[in-house]
Amino acid sequence: MRLTQGTFSFLPDLTDDQITKQIEYAISQKWSINIEHTEDPHPRNN
Repeated sequence: MRLTQGTFSFLPDLTDDQITKQIEYAISQKWSINIEHTEDPHPRNN
């Protein structure tokens, strides 16, 4: 997955496993998180 904005935008693409681990860690820390997803991104985000 290519992240083009936000905290992880400077990193290489993350695998599904890495994304899962990030989410699990945030939940274990009781952090509030927001996840945005789209199947049809705006052309500038491709």
